[in-house]
Amino acid sequence: MNLLDTPWIPVRRSDGSRTLIRPAEITDSDKPAVALDSPRADFNGALAQFLIGLLQTCYAPKDDGEWEDRLEQPPPVAALDQTFARYHTAFEADGAGPRFMQDFEKLESLTTGKRKPACNDIGNLLIEAPGDNTLRNNADHFIKRGHVEALCPACAVTALFTLQLNAPGGGAGHRTSLRGGGPLTTLVALDPEGSGLPDTLWHHLWLNVLPEPKTVRLTGNLKLTGPEHIFPWLAPTRTSEKEQGVTPEDAHPLQMYWAMPRRIRLDFGHTKEGDCDLCGRQDRLLLRYFTLNYGINYAGAWRHPLTPYQERENAEPLPMHPQPGGITYRHWLGLIYEEPEGKKRLTPAIVVREFQRKKLPEEQFRLWAFGYDMDKMKPRCWYEAILPLYLIPEEYRSDFSKRVIQIIQSAKEVSGMLQLAIKKASLPDSLLEQARKNRALRKAVEHFEEWGRDSFYQHTEADFYACLPRLIDGLLQGRDSEVLQDWHATLTRAALELFDEWTGSDEIAFADPARVALARDNLCKQLYGAKLAKILTLPKRPKEKAA
Repeated sequence: MNLLDTPWIPVRRSDGSRTLIRPAEITDSDKPAVALDSPRADFNGALAQFLIGLLQTCYAPKDDGEWEDRLEQPPPVAALDQTFARYHTAFEADGAGPRFMQDFEKLESLTTGKRKPACNDIGNLLIEAPGDNTLRNNADHFIKRGHVEALCPACAVTALFTLQLNAPGGGAGHRTSLRGGGPLTTLVALDPEGSGLPDTLWHHLWLNVLPEPKTVRLTGNLKLTGPEHIFPWLAPTRTSEKEQGVTPEDAHPLQMYWAMPRRIRLDFGHTKEGDCDLCGRQDRLLLRYFTLNYGINYAGAWRHPLTPYQERENAEPLPMHPQPGGITYRHWLGLIYEEPEGKKRLTPAIVVREFQRKKLPEEQFRLWAFGYDMDKMKPRCWYEAILPLYLIPEEYRSDFSKRVIQIIQSAKEVSGMLQLAIKKASLPDSLLEQARKNRALRKAVEHFEEWGRDSFYQHTEADFYACLPRLIDGLLQGRDSEVLQDWHATLTRAALELFDEWTGSDEIAFADPARVALARDNLCKQLYGAKLAKILTLPKRPKEKAA
């Protein structure tokens, strides 16, 4: 099975039909592919990165002009087949030679050395699969063993690639991905309602391919030109028993798209016929794989082009990861523009920053952000969001960023006010004090806080995005302060509505009415207080005259 020759990528076509295609067929003009169509959201994210990586490696445009030409006029399938053929041997999934994303050694027959490869069920490739300790302790209460027992080759390869991209810490020597466990990925995407470009898979992918001159600036060593420095499975694995690390000096920049931290070999010699447990297609099914720890240990200041980073003083930048609560508008500025200040400011992914530089004023675009929220080696949740992406005139970008920071900071402040008011209304101060030491009470308080935070951001999200185009117009007309005043009214209304919703619910049906009234009164005072007014630079309210 060669991944360039075999139809294995699931897509939905423009007529609604679903099929498998070869990578080069992303430009097929007959009922073109419009979206990836995997049975899992994380597979769709991984396949998008596979195709972007393939285009970046084999078909990078020489300059901006060629990039725009290919955006407007996709290449024929035959042209992509020809350019992909350069690395044909790197995409063999099985066979006697090197295998895609698999260890160079035949782990299934490795009998020398102190450490022996483990033979795992194929379902363990999935990020959420219970770990060895969980199975030994019979603690797989939520994600049961045996749920996925057999995978078709296409799903098995996709699961393998997804794991290598997102690899969490998995015990001694089981290395994390180049971006850490469950990284946040952000991709530029078309907005079908505001774009004159065709809404096809090709266009969504091509927006994230960098011109060749930009790849020179990526982290990595351009002097290492051998294919094994791009595709690490083409040579013996640089193992890390003594914590040896692979830094940007040790690999070509393009290896970031093909990083392989885990030592794994799929067992194509032990299969059965049947229906795949994920996609349902009838095929030859893989049942197991072999794995050995101490694979490639990526270290140093790597900066993956598809991930935003947190800048730190006197330290290497940190790749961003989704956190509890998901991807909301509080993250919007750092994911799309650069936060102008702060010790831990966010900078967008390289592909997003590069896209901002391009001049496509007639088009409207979005940002597709996704990734796992990991608790060490366990996934808590998969998060995915579509965020609007506005092309701001450069001369207004600094002022726009400052205003958006005010808007987001004020929302964060009001969210905290609401959470405090809910706690004060729900429990007396004596119990809130006990919650510091009482686990059950602490869980209850955390529930109040999570409800207040999550409900507030959900309640105000549409208002935030509606505010942005008004802010752009306000800056152009010198009336941006009016937008901030309207935003203050939005925050105030949302906080009071949610407080009333909470206190009128069964959650605190027997709460002290006087305590509820006092909490609401204090919330009102805070909403109209000096701190929030300072954040939003609101005009001073006239003092009420005494009667």
